[in-house]
Amino acid sequence: MVEILFLLLPLAFYAGWRVARRKNSNVGNTKDQLSGKFVKGVNYLLNEEPDKALEVFLNYPEIDEYTAETYQLLGNSFRNRGEVDRALRIHQNLIARACLNNRQKQKAMYSLGQDFFAAGMLDRAESVFNELQNTIQTTDHLSMASVCTSLRIIYEQTQEWEKAIEATDCYRKYNKDKKNLNVIDTDSLIAHYYCELADESLKKGNIHDVERLINEAKRISKKSSRLMVLEADVFFHQNKYKKSLRKYLSIIQQDSRLFSLFFNKLEKSAVETNEVKTLINTLSRLYKKNKDKTVFEKIIYLSNKYDVKSVTLDQLIINGLTTNKLSIDSISKVADYINSEHSKIKPDAGLNIVSIALETYLEGLPSFRCNHCGYKMHDYIWRCPACNDWDTVEHS
Repeated sequence: MVEILFLLLPLAFYAGWRVARRKNSNVGNTKDQLSGKFVKGVNYLLNEEPDKALEVFLNYPEIDEYTAETYQLLGNSFRNRGEVDRALRIHQNLIARACLNNRQKQKAMYSLGQDFFAAGMLDRAESVFNELQNTIQTTDHLSMASVCTSLRIIYEQTQEWEKAIEATDCYRKYNKDKKNLNVIDTDSLIAHYYCELADESLKKGNIHDVERLINEAKRISKKSSRLMVLEADVFFHQNKYKKSLRKYLSIIQQDSRLFSLFFNKLEKSAVETNEVKTLINTLSRLYKKNKDKTVFEKIIYLSNKYDVKSVTLDQLIINGLTTNKLSIDSISKVADYINSEHSKIKPDAGLNIVSIALETYLEGLPSFRCNHCGYKMHDYIWRCPACNDWDTVEHS
């Protein structure tokens, strides 16, 4: 509520000044009463009675450029606080005012669209922004770019990718501030939208459409990792497992973060081509290079599942367990491998490295937790910092 009062106090001062000015100039009581009502509305806010304050503000007949701007900010402040219903009432009231000029009405409409979006009423938000597109002058680049961005976000939410492309093109057309650090990377966005369309077509088996959409995306952004994944997915969908395997392997060597996106397809491609051992060896080389624990965990998984023997795997496991912080599930899988007939690691050495792995896992874990809210902490304290309950902290 403090930020709302911060917005309204200057206006209350302004209203009080108008009262005093009119008294000194012997102007009638009607306008003095109006300014007094505004001050009364601020007092309601001070007393934490926002609905009463709204009734005063919304029924306040005099709106000029100064008060319109403050009403606008007041509504935005309510929305930012999560009080969307109140924000909607203010902005709808503003738009209904006949005294607003076009610029003020457009600002109020933009805020109304943001209110509808915050309330989850995306269709109504879209309608408001579309109307704004038709009313804003094309020379008003900044406003048009903002509206196009709002529409783009809506179409992302509703997964209407073709409309999202149109909205992004609109933003690109009207955004002239190239030095702005917050400028959107439109090429990357449009490439992603084409990839989303291609994903949808691939699920339907429309390979021709997929290839066309991939080419459209390449025209916009040639170095997209997602495009490489899509091309591999096309090979996989066509049962061209040799090609899909090679493509997936080339992708993870460039960016192992993408591994989890297509691991199941990569695994099947290797199985179908009898190249599971090749896959494990490639992953082993990759792990030595980047120490990605996800890659390490998949090496253990594949080795256990397909009984693959590898001379270098034992040493890889020893290094991985003693240098990485792995999950409990991964440590368990490593223990299973050490106990299998494929491992040459002696039981005593195996027990030792598993113990080291468990110690590494436990390092840094919080020792205490609140039994009321579940908040975890490293040291015992009397009062939980999350829920503020006393004497609720216990060993985790």
